[in-house]
Amino acid sequence: MPPKPSPNYVVQPTPSNYFISRGNGSEEMNFGAAQEYGDFVPNDRMYIHSRAAPPKLDVADWRLEVGGSAVAKPRSFTYGELLALPAVTLRRVLDCGVNCRAFFPKVSPYKSVKWLPVGWTQWHFGAVGATEWTGVRVKDVLAAVGLGPAANARFTSLDSIATSAGQLPYSQVIALDKVLADDTLLAYGMAGAPLPVDHGFPLRAVFSGWGGNSAVKWLGRIEVAKEPLPLSHFQRNQVLAGPDYPEEILATVGPVRSALELAEGLTLSPGDQTLHGRAWSGAGAIEEVDVCIERQIAPNRWSPVWDPPWRAAKLLHKAEPMMWVRFEVLWKGAEPGRYRLMTRAADDAGRVQPRPEAMVWNQHGLGYNGHAPLELSVSPRANMP
Repeated sequence: MPPKPSPNYVVQPTPSNYFISRGNGSEEMNFGAAQEYGDFVPNDRMYIHSRAAPPKLDVADWRLEVGGSAVAKPRSFTYGELLALPAVTLRRVLDCGVNCRAFFPKVSPYKSVKWLPVGWTQWHFGAVGATEWTGVRVKDVLAAVGLGPAANARFTSLDSIATSAGQLPYSQVIALDKVLADDTLLAYGMAGAPLPVDHGFPLRAVFSGWGGNSAVKWLGRIEVAKEPLPLSHFQRNQVLAGPDYPEEILATVGPVRSALELAEGLTLSPGDQTLHGRAWSGAGAIEEVDVCIERQIAPNRWSPVWDPPWRAAKLLHKAEPMMWVRFEVLWKGAEPGRYRLMTRAADDAGRVQPRPEAMVWNQHGLGYNGHAPLELSVSPRANMP
């Protein structure tokens, strides 16, 4: 018998000029296309990370079940009942915890271990996007069911994922202070439209500033408990662990990151170039961005174009907490050759993107935010985008 075809985890079209496929269910935004966008990535261009095919849901029959030992009046909510609650709209970046995973060094810094590979999907810069989320605060939903003293809450999807423990729905256990934060939403809208199927229709969680892995799609149940619930099966692979971690740490707040709006492997024409990019942070607002350009002078040898090597970029608008800011820098007189470009952002929480050699390796490849180089060429016969 012929092999059974793999299920399609992505519903919408993902044309190659806007997406880079990283495997079934993993569609990375082509950062080179970001120059076409304003503050928000269009809904049909937002990166997609799905671990299973979207469940087939009829919104007329769908319900959000809310209960648990800390809830006095467990109940279910229809879609219409959620829309009738006070609506909140937030501008937020959604940045996958494994964004930039491919940039972790493959050679171990530890003498006793030759290789410390990072497996799973090899995301580059584009497992991120920003939009305007509309929904209801989780705290308002929990107030309607009589929330009592609680430790944390489990958010569970209606999908079905094949795991080593069998078929399981995706879920996340979240600390109560984050659950009750004013900017924690049950989102039913993106950029003024209902959530697309690939992004969790009819409802998903949005935990502002936290990695996209926490933003459970196709939400079906919230369980709030008096006693702490253990981490979910999926969160066991979302911890910082490795030789430099005495104990595992659950990855939550997104790092400060930045990227240029350029496709990888691009060829530019010589002369003045105005470079554009975006920077963001899960902990606050971006305060500054610097850019470094190095020219290849021999195999594996690079020399800075500028002295000093890093040059401050201009922020093009006021930075907002947990929302990216766009920036630009002028590269005067670019000459033919091979180059690598790096960006370095700092946020108002005092965090600065580190040097690559300062990154602390972890076995799940989470949170890389070193100066990841983007290589390109300058040629007299460049094909401009």
